[in-house]
Amino acid sequence: MADRPKILPPTLRGKKRYIAFEVISEKNLDFSEVLNAFWHSLLNFVGELGTSETNIWFVKDTWEEKNQRGLVRCDHRYVEYVRSALALIDRIGDSRVIAFSLGVSGTMKAAKRKFFGERTLEDFEPE
Repeated sequence: MADRPKILPPTLRGKKRYIAFEVISEKNLDFSEVLNAFWHSLLNFVGELGTSETNIWFVKDTWEEKNQRGLVRCDHRYVEYVRSALALIDRIGDSRVIAFSLGVSGTMKAAKRKFFGERTLEDFEPE
């Protein structure tokens, strides 16, 4: 049997935070347009090294086309850098936009519940 590397224990893994954001624009935007604008803003703001240290990940399944909201995962030490880069976006394509963060959460489930108003069956159980 080949030797496989051991799984990194949870105490040594990096802590993640989920940033809920919203984009207000003149027209509906595609996820790829928002993604490109965010990458450019982050690279201009913190540079390549800073961008790699943020450990950024866009959660594509959470993008709401109608409300233009989504989630971004990043390292807990760089939340403010990511929020600042998000606030610096003023144009996407040829339309003017306002991008801002709704809030920060430690889990994706809590972020969806707090900032997107998503509900589960547990919310309706009597106490």
